[in-house]
Amino acid sequence: MEVRRSLLMPYPAEAMFDIIEQAEHYPQFIPWCTDAVILERTDEIVAARLSMKVAGIKLSLETRNPKRRPEWLSLRMVRGALRRFEGEWRLTPLNAQACRIEFTLTYEFADPVTARVAGPVFARMADTMVQAYVTRAERTLPPPGPLVFTPPPPPPPPEPAMSDDQALYDALRPSKLAAELTDEQCRTLAHAMELRRLKDGDVLVKEGTADEHFYLIVKGVLGVVKHPEGEGRTTLNTLSAGEFAGELSWLDGHERYASLVALGETDVLGLKRTRLEELLERDALLVYRVMRAIVRAVHGIQYRLSMQQSEMSNYIYKQHGRY
Repeated sequence: MEVRRSLLMPYPAEAMFDIIEQAEHYPQFIPWCTDAVILERTDEIVAARLSMKVAGIKLSLETRNPKRRPEWLSLRMVRGALRRFEGEWRLTPLNAQACRIEFTLTYEFADPVTARVAGPVFARMADTMVQAYVTRAERTLPPPGPLVFTPPPPPPPPEPAMSDDQALYDALRPSKLAAELTDEQCRTLAHAMELRRLKDGDVLVKEGTADEHFYLIVKGVLGVVKHPEGEGRTTLNTLSAGEFAGELSWLDGHERYASLVALGETDVLGLKRTRLEELLERDALLVYRVMRAIVRAVHGIQYRLSMQQSEMSNYIYKQHGRY
């Protein structure tokens, strides 16, 4: 099922974005939402666990949603009772007092019995979801002033052209990958890399394929997604600016377990394995420092997995009286 809605609101985009993003308040104004817990919130991600009651059936789902305040918030289900639950909010400021809101939602039940019982009710609830946010705005935000639509300001004059190498250097210099590199080494490494600009939904790497590139996310968010084009699409993780992507497959040459998909406009720096190997004779210390940065990231992943395994063991076996 798919829901699409578009409307004009006499409130600032920032205020409407806050109402949409602050899921912890949903039980106060969305009747079918019985509980909402924020699991993580950063400038680029908000993750939440939502509980709902539909036609007497209790449903729960967890989402991990990339965002760009106040313009865009994507809905991405990590786990839950639905086979598919994804969508996005797009907010376009019209002036200081008004914005246009566009909402899309696609969902599908995993269980046929639940679909028959709760499907029709859920469809009506999803269809009126936007109205719940409108009502919330009317009750909590200051009364809007008269709507005055002003034309957008003229575009700024074009900036002087920047060389490709300089753009690559500027993207690489503040990253963890270049933490131990001198300026000269950073410029050398930047020359060996390539900048890729992705649109929302672009597949950077497809699961089941071998890719000789290591990626550094410069801007935006990459989703680690199983079956991105099928009905069983599942987002396993999201990677934000500054994080590495594909380092394990890059090291061992194995096929990718999952696809890397852009969640919104995303820029990445790619480093081909052979390009780094070519630098061994020219600057072996540079290669060593790059590998140290990658190993540190891999060690961080291993540490988090060990901690999660320990927490899960404590939960299952009720060790140390912690649960």
